Amino acid sequence: MSSFKNRHPLLMRALPNPQDSPLDRTARGQNHLWKADSIKLNAGHDDYAQLMHSARSMGGKLIRDQLHYLWPQASEHDLALAKGLGVALWLTEMLLFVREDATGTPPHINPPTEAGGAYSTTPATRGVILLPRDLMRQYLVEPSQLLQGQHDFALRRLSEHVAKQSMKILQGSAPLGLSAPLRLRYRLRWTMLYTGFILQEMQRDPHAPFIRPSLSFKDRLLLLKNTLFISSSSPRNGGSCGSGGCSN
Repeated sequence: MSSFKNRHPLLMRALPNPQDSPLDRTARGQNHLWKADSIKLNAGHDDYAQLMHSARSMGGKLIRDQLHYLWPQASEHDLALAKGLGVALWLTEMLLFVREDATGTPPHINPPTEAGGAYSTTPATRGVILLPRDLMRQYLVEPSQLLQGQHDFALRRLSEHVAKQSMKILQGSAPLGLSAPLRLRYRLRWTMLYTGFILQEMQRDPHAPFIRPSLSFKDRLLLLKNTLFISSSSPRNGGSCGSGGCSN
């Protein structure tokens, strides 16, 4: 379970995780479909379509199943929003851990938790590159850049492209933070807002994707404020999530 928590901190924090729930079984290595998909990742991704298939079949399905377990009355619309959220979280985690995947060494990042702590990391053992090879060719990014941690304009543009696509998916899932039951919505909102912050950093930090996503004290207060106070007259129309909040 420790390696799953370290690898997927956003998925772990998106929703409560009671014993024997889909998220709990996956974290304990008892989700056979997840394990089969994880093995397939050793081959990497030929193109962006393969990457999105992995994100949907792993992160998307996991969060959808977890929401349905916690909220059996959820509509198909809400479950679709949850699947989109899972895709965005999975892609964001891929960007955060892209060098760890390539080198098998832990990245130097300490994303803050809700309480202001830090995620611990352990060395990865896969040694694979999950970025799609077609985008790497398009942006002239060499595998050696990931292995050696080299920052340059090409790698930044590649991470910016994936982060931008992930942000669009995250924005589409924003209404879930308004329609979910009260016991779930604040956790969902916090996860969406913090993920939006990371994706924004991926698009503007010159060291992306090798960044340290950290929040200043002011940003922490803003994150807490926007987690607790989000209003909308039309929660079904889609919306946006970022460090400044979710809006429709």
